[in-house]
Amino acid sequence: MAASRNTSAGTGHTAEPPQDDRLPAERIDKLARTVRDILEELARADGTPLSWGDLRLRAGGQLPFLHPDDQVALLVAADRGTPVDEPLLSTLVDNSVAAPRRLYLRVRLGLGRDPVPDAELEIHRAMEALRLRQIWRYRR
Repeated sequence: MAASRNTSAGTGHTAEPPQDDRLPAERIDKLARTVRDILEELARADGTPLSWGDLRLRAGGQLPFLHPDDQVALLVAADRGTPVDEPLLSTLVDNSVAAPRRLYLRVRLGLGRDPVPDAELEIHRAMEALRLRQIWRYRR
């Protein structure tokens, strides 16, 4: 009997998650347009960060539950068009209470932006959210 894709042959131990848990790049790019629209509207309004659950609700069911690496890929794709001298729209997404910093840092690195030291990260994100509101308030 052949071992399943999720277990190591003969050991019964769980191996790496199957790749079909991950979204294809084309799907991520399509979802990124929706996510960017939502984040732009949020930046125009009040710029208050939202959770992935809130983002899913605003996307009207288009946004599935995502693998953490797909979350990063989606936000990188959504922010690809953000000019380098502007804050990232993905600043407005908190993936969890425990690790919003890691997501933000991974998105910054994915876009070739400089990392932010941990000691400055909370203040940096607050300032970026404020700048987003200022930039997007009158943008249409």
